[in-house]
Amino acid sequence: MPDAAHNTIVIDPVTRIEGHAKITLHLDDRGRVDDARFHVTQFRGFEKFCEGRPFSEMPALMARICGICPVSHLMASAKACDALLAVRIPPTADKLRRIFGLAQVVQSHALSFFYLSSPDLLLGMDADPSRSNIFGVLEKKPEIARDGIRLRQFGQQIIERLGGKRIHPAWVVPGGVSEPLTALNRDAILSGIPEALAIAERTLEWFKSITEGFREEIASFGTFPTLFLGIVKKDGGLTFYDGGIRIVNSAGEVIANGLDPADYLEYIGEKNESWTFLKSPYYMPKGYPDGMYRVGPLARMNVADRWSSCSLIPIFSRSMCAPSPARTARKVLAVAKPRAARSSTTTKSTSRDSFAGPT
Repeated sequence: MPDAAHNTIVIDPVTRIEGHAKITLHLDDRGRVDDARFHVTQFRGFEKFCEGRPFSEMPALMARICGICPVSHLMASAKACDALLAVRIPPTADKLRRIFGLAQVVQSHALSFFYLSSPDLLLGMDADPSRSNIFGVLEKKPEIARDGIRLRQFGQQIIERLGGKRIHPAWVVPGGVSEPLTALNRDAILSGIPEALAIAERTLEWFKSITEGFREEIASFGTFPTLFLGIVKKDGGLTFYDGGIRIVNSAGEVIANGLDPADYLEYIGEKNESWTFLKSPYYMPKGYPDGMYRVGPLARMNVADRWSSCSLIPIFSRSMCAPSPARTARKVLAVAKPRAARSSTTTKSTSRDSFAGPT
């Protein structure tokens, strides 16, 4: 929506994102973009309405931050509560949490790639907006749309089988998890791995086959210099659950490593802008805006030294790293099953294997 009087272009709302936002482009006298602003238009207030609440409510409350990635917020809050209680959760609970988190990665990334990104990749960046969605993908290449739906369903069903429901589960609690993995749910999860793996592999091959047609976008899209922040294992390997914070710059140089997430207030600042409800965090030694950083899949790839199936869940022996991802995943779930899950019962009682109280 151009505004000639003020030399601005407003895009409102921004679609195919997980949230509510608009974009304002400010043009110079020659009609070129002088400034671009991304406005988050929704006020959340989580920090305020958490004040005075019991700490035990925090994980379930934090899950409500997002309906797409509630598991991530649930897990982060539960881990903070673990530290508050000074407990070390049992190994079984640790493994179950990691599986839960990886299920979140599967369903969220499937949503991002198939629902939000594939319309541009398949239909083109300038496609009719009314068709540039998952229904347009379904019309042109139905097998891709079906794969996206099935892969996301796989991740969501794991979340439901472990956490009781797909949206805002409260299964991860301070000290561990609230219920064990039953044999029935373990076997159901295992049975879905071959199809999910096949979808991931053929989608990757399809994506690789079309990248040549997007050389211009690859060279220019999002290439501005920023820092990248993510967690890594002690050996620098990829991890999704636990590790030290590493920060690298746009040249790939490590500028901070092994930072304790618990000490984030010592090195992460927040900038409030008058034109958005979004807070802009930054690495304090670099100041604002030079200390702005990116997180997410690209950042995880940039900060890690190596990636392998062993990096995903550090509960394998070395011999378990050699097989295919499907075989590895099966062994993970076999290791993760608590004693209550080894029988054919579907008990709902809390297992000591998966929960620890204060010690």
